[in-house]
Amino acid sequence: MALIEPQECVQQATQKQDVAKRFSAAARQYDTLATVQSAIAGSALARITTAKATKALDIGCGTGRHTYQLGLISQQTTGLDIAPGMLAQAAANYPMLSFVQGDAEQLPWQADEFDLVFSSMVLQWCRSPLVAMQEIKRVLQPGGKAELAIMVEGSFGELRQGCAGSGVTLRINPLFSAIDWLNAAKQAGLACGDQNTLDYPDRFDSVLPLLRSIKCIGAGSSTNQATSQPLSRCDLKALEGQMLAAGNGQLTNTYKVLHLSLEKLL
Repeated sequence: MALIEPQECVQQATQKQDVAKRFSAAARQYDTLATVQSAIAGSALARITTAKATKALDIGCGTGRHTYQLGLISQQTTGLDIAPGMLAQAAANYPMLSFVQGDAEQLPWQADEFDLVFSSMVLQWCRSPLVAMQEIKRVLQPGGKAELAIMVEGSFGELRQGCAGSGVTLRINPLFSAIDWLNAAKQAGLACGDQNTLDYPDRFDSVLPLLRSIKCIGAGSSTNQATSQPLSRCDLKALEGQMLAAGNGQLTNTYKVLHLSLEKLL
């Protein structure tokens, strides 16, 4: 599959400022709601093979809880996020760490700055996988490593099928495929190490918390795409019924995540 070029990505990817606003608004309750995101980040952190880093960067640091974990193996750790609300929460939670506002596709550092880059559940909102990978390579020191967890195409399959079966139209942001990201890493000149795509199911008692959970991470909203009006109770009931029927009584929303270990060769 050919890598999507940047000009096409602009049309397919969500607007970053919208994502930033959603994340900022959800900052105070994010750690409570984002249980699956925390599990994914934990899996990504466990894949880091570097015993001790000198300078580490967490791209998409959110509230800083995983930046803190990264800091346990790094002498100096910096978190980057596009959402000012998240950065304020991170700074309050972990005043001993450094947090910077910025964009993953325009990292505000000179070349060869870090020997370890980490990112979990953020890069999927980039407009160009290639640009994101080029930036990671640029800021990595020769021999530096990156550990990434990226939500990819195929996520939210149950929700998408439920919408199709119930006739409910939701605004769910598109995602690049795992192949897109792997091709981007190779084109950027990064060496690909361990890689696998895993499913992370998120389970709910009702459909409304499910929809709120994806809204808080910038993936979509409980809004009718055609009218931009909130879903009615009838819509919610129809969607929930369809998903329960398809899931044999289980209400599940699954995240498909690419785990990718990279290295900038000497």
